[in-house]
Amino acid sequence: MRTLECDVEAGWIDINDHMNAQYYGIVVYRAHAAFTDALGLGDDYVRRTGCGKVVVQTAMSYEREVRRGARLAVDSWLLGVDAKRLHFFHELRNLDDGSRAAVSEQLDLHVDLGTRRTAAMPPDVLARLSGFAAEQRATGRPDGVGRRIRFPG
Repeated sequence: MRTLECDVEAGWIDINDHMNAQYYGIVVYRAHAAFTDALGLGDDYVRRTGCGKVVVQTAMSYEREVRRGARLAVDSWLLGVDAKRLHFFHELRNLDDGSRAAVSEQLDLHVDLGTRRTAAMPPDVLARLSGFAAEQRATGRPDGVGRRIRFPG
């Protein structure tokens, strides 16, 4: 699902004349927030249920540099969900040349904001999200899911 399109802002360019690593994360975060809203877990859900989700693990892999003036897009997947966990994957693409610039994989927990503890999602929400995740998995698994840092030697 396309969750964000944006232009590289001038302030994101560093001394190396490319987008600084911190802004890859900001772009993905904005896409993740938009995806959260699209999944029905955004601000309205939080106000209505007193529950939300928190990030507990994330991994970003940078594949290509992004230069000044580029147009970016993020495509997002919900790869899996259970009662308390959601597994996300985001691809950051450079729309100018079609290349994939980075990927971010993330695990979120569903929490009761009153107790600040994990909590099961309502059954109807879990069923809806499980169906959506199954539909996305049926289209194929994006390349790079589950990457690990490997130091040579």
